[in-house]
Amino acid sequence: MMTNWIAYAALSVPTQLFCAGLISSILVHAKTRTITSVCSVLSLAAVVSALVCASGVFINGKYQDSVSSIDLYIDRLSVIMLLLVAFIGAIVIRYSGNYLEGDSGQRRFMQWLSWTVASVMLLVITGHFVVFVIAWVFTSLSLHRLLLFYPERPGAHIAARKKFVISRLGDIALVLAGVSLYQVFGTLEFSAIFNASIPPAKEATLTAAAFFLVFGAVMKSAQFPFHSWLPEVMETPTPVSALMHAGIINAGGFLVIRMSHVLVQAPAALHVLAIIGTVTALFGSLTMLTQTSIKKSLAFSTIGQMGFMILQCGLGAFSSALLHIIAHALYKAHAFLSSGSVVDIARAAWAPPVRDNRHPGELLLAFFTALALTLGGGYLFGLSLEQEPGIMLLGTILQMALTYLLWDALAHQAGLGTLIRATLIATGITVLYFALQISFLKLLHTEIASAMPVNSLFDGLLLSIVLAGFFSILMLQIQYPGPAAARIWQAAYVHIYNGFYISIIANRLVKTYWPPVRTFDHSGGAQQ
Repeated sequence: MMTNWIAYAALSVPTQLFCAGLISSILVHAKTRTITSVCSVLSLAAVVSALVCASGVFINGKYQDSVSSIDLYIDRLSVIMLLLVAFIGAIVIRYSGNYLEGDSGQRRFMQWLSWTVASVMLLVITGHFVVFVIAWVFTSLSLHRLLLFYPERPGAHIAARKKFVISRLGDIALVLAGVSLYQVFGTLEFSAIFNASIPPAKEATLTAAAFFLVFGAVMKSAQFPFHSWLPEVMETPTPVSALMHAGIINAGGFLVIRMSHVLVQAPAALHVLAIIGTVTALFGSLTMLTQTSIKKSLAFSTIGQMGFMILQCGLGAFSSALLHIIAHALYKAHAFLSSGSVVDIARAAWAPPVRDNRHPGELLLAFFTALALTLGGGYLFGLSLEQEPGIMLLGTILQMALTYLLWDALAHQAGLGTLIRATLIATGITVLYFALQISFLKLLHTEIASAMPVNSLFDGLLLSIVLAGFFSILMLQIQYPGPAAARIWQAAYVHIYNGFYISIIANRLVKTYWPPVRTFDHSGGAQQ
């Protein structure tokens, strides 16, 4: 029972944020600055509690038991995500205090923001699937209130309603997954599910549960074609965008990683997940290149990155997917919270002009240098495509990024010195990438299911499609604008810029069957 303090530390993390939201809703006569200060202090206290919990898990091992009839499953995966959510939540709450200073709805905003973060925290530490679903649903409903913070904006209603419908479909999928899991295991406790053997007579039901889990994750992670709400939620305050892109959007990936022991028993479900992730990654990455709005470009970047993460999960590279979640969350939180300074930073930045006498051989040199670095890094760290397909797949995409880095350096200033400097930077990036991947693989090897080896025509074909797609995007970045590409690109630009009209179709459906009611007051809450 000495490890009970780990459980209490974990429970205190979401509890403090729930209390912050409760204080915001009850103390209606307190000064707004006082409310924001209380929320900031409690969010920082939650970070401290998460650190205490994490230290306990890394010292004493995982905790899986119930405290006050609340089932908890606290392992390394849980505490890593708990720290991430607590850290980003504290930053966003602190930022919101200044961002909405003087806004009549700030108190209500802090209330729902705190409850949204608390719901994600509960989702991360729970040890029971029913509580997981409850936290999952409450996260979505709390976020819905934040998306409608400015209810006088029709665009906010359309985006929020699209997300509401998609989220409810995901909720239904999770409920059906829970029913199927109970039929297979006779329990919904994670510890029992992860350690149970699968009766042969229940394999079909388990496969159905896996597909329901996949569908729920796809709905939550804004996968194609259920992504159209994400680029259109820019009507909300910037802190909401930061929290959504850096935290909530990752819930689908966490679901897949947490339930990896179940999903690896149903390869067909993971294959579907990999296909959806591939399409989404290519779609988001391509559409991002055409956007003129900073926030919309970041939104499509998020869609592409979520596609990458889902693809990694589909290939069984769950530790790699978790690393992807952490890196993407930290980057997107910074990107959105600093989006107002992007123009000033770009103006202050300086780069030498691109040379007019570039030689095609420079691209080949950059490509093969990056290829050698990627293959050498994988060999140095003992990785192979057969054993770790997800890590090596993202490594090959990293190679294309390094190709562009090297080519861009040579494009501005040719010479051996430039090549050496750029190669040293690329080498450092490659070593860091593989070192982090290996570290997370070893850190989580007892917490998640083992990756599936590449042993089928399907896997090879999927990898080929991904590589061909991103190589095409790389060539598009390098060659455009240019005389040869101009005509083809101009014809495709409009379609890509509009996201192949998926959002337009979804918007028309919402306006037809659930038209927004316009209002001009947001001080008292979202009005519909």
